[in-house]
Amino acid sequence: MVKTERFELRLDESTIDRIDAWRGEQRDLPSRAEAIRTLVYTGLEAGRRKAFRPTSSEKLIMWMLGEVLRQHKGYEDMKSVELIQSAIYGGHFWGLEWEMSGIFHDDVDDPEALDFVVNTMAMWRAIEWGYEKLSPVDRQRVEDQVGYWGKDPKFDGFDGNEEGGYMSMAKFMVEKLGRFEEFRDRSLNAHANTVSTYREMLQKYAEIEARRGSPAYRRAGQLLNADELIELLKLR
Repeated sequence: MVKTERFELRLDESTIDRIDAWRGEQRDLPSRAEAIRTLVYTGLEAGRRKAFRPTSSEKLIMWMLGEVLRQHKGYEDMKSVELIQSAIYGGHFWGLEWEMSGIFHDDVDDPEALDFVVNTMAMWRAIEWGYEKLSPVDRQRVEDQVGYWGKDPKFDGFDGNEEGGYMSMAKFMVEKLGRFEEFRDRSLNAHANTVSTYREMLQKYAEIEARRGSPAYRRAGQLLNADELIELLKLR
């Protein structure tokens, strides 16, 4: 016997309006109760990670693509083709999830995190370019006032263990998209937490950029000078 339970659900007016709008788009025009029940079931199913179960037509497509690759003399990953075809034969699709875990996931980069990574890399580009153009005297002044982090400052990236998502986005941007080419030959693994520090530096960088844009300052678009670099690198 199916167990059911009746309970009271209080919703604000805007939520009710959204439910009614959804109801109006359905052919059978369900009641509010039916609509809420359907939406709850849909949400629960969407949140459950489903095992990889290709349809018959998808299996055929996978098989035929494997056969095409077998005929390609220059194809180097024949092991993967054999694994996929063996999984199709035996129904062992769990094996593909084990062996190819990198493609069987629901991870999507957070837009806010991406903006943070891009802004951080742009800030460090400005820091490195500004430092490169300093005179020897100004470089020494930066080092004297900042200390260790004031000597030839470079973008180290993010911690590979605790900030792996940020590091992955940075590496993808550099290695796959060709952005920020000056960081290409770096591991971008700082081996230490950097996110909180970079957030503080970005706040200071925004203040500097705001000053640059003011009529009294009139330095917008110019390289960071020694004083501005000292302001930023003291936070490092």
